[in-house]
Amino acid sequence: MSGALETGLRLAERGRAALDGAGTLEKALRRFRWFYAGAEFCENLLPDAAWHEREVSFFLEKGASVCVLTPPLGEKGLKRLRPVFKRLASVFGRDPRAAGRVEVTVNDFGALELAAETGLKLPLSAGRLLYENMFFADRTKMAVINGEAVRLFRSLGVSRFEFSTTGRLLSNNFSEAAKYGFKPSDIALTLHYPYLNLTTARACAVGLPDIGPEDSVRGVACRRECQACSFEAGHPLVNEKLLVRGNTVFLKFPEKFYSDPATLLKRRINRLVYSPFL
Repeated sequence: MSGALETGLRLAERGRAALDGAGTLEKALRRFRWFYAGAEFCENLLPDAAWHEREVSFFLEKGASVCVLTPPLGEKGLKRLRPVFKRLASVFGRDPRAAGRVEVTVNDFGALELAAETGLKLPLSAGRLLYENMFFADRTKMAVINGEAVRLFRSLGVSRFEFSTTGRLLSNNFSEAAKYGFKPSDIALTLHYPYLNLTTARACAVGLPDIGPEDSVRGVACRRECQACSFEAGHPLVNEKLLVRGNTVFLKFPEKFYSDPATLLKRRINRLVYSPFL
């Protein structure tokens, strides 16, 4: 893959406020090209449409690029995301500043359908909760296992695929693309580090009150405890320490996992996103 390696910073649902308090926003704007803002794993954290417009406008005005993160969705999440997509479509769909600088990451097939329904013409990325439909990744290899899925996502407007890994030497089978019915140029990858998302559930792993199996969670209000802290967990069968934040369990992997940018570009990874905020 030709070109330079793009760099990004994931700010999650706090957006630029994650850096404002630390006094590092201006430094980040100088260092990173892309900023990832929004809720990636939980629909309860999904900000409203006005918040998304403000975040995107801010980074565009600063000369940066921005990717809007969206989570897996239930009925509640779909209702909350619809006005977000409508606002993004109306405000930035025809904004010349947005061309090549505003993207949307989806982690749910419902979000893909919603993007089409609302006329969202911005480039789409398949998020970290969807990549296993197409790829297999372990410590040494990332392989396409479903060429049909790659073509399906491409037909739905997805131009990029996001993932995380614990590996250092990511070989791949992209040279066998014809065997799987796609072209290597169909694959552009975004790699998030230093945390690998292991599992994501519909329910919060630590913030949900004790309820019986016969009871419904419909009336349980989210207290957003995950915004305050993450929890470290251990298991006798797991050597690494696990981090639990809300509905997702993470594993931290080595900070230096590639030798130079060319190593990543050879594997069609042309965007590297630092994601310190779980």
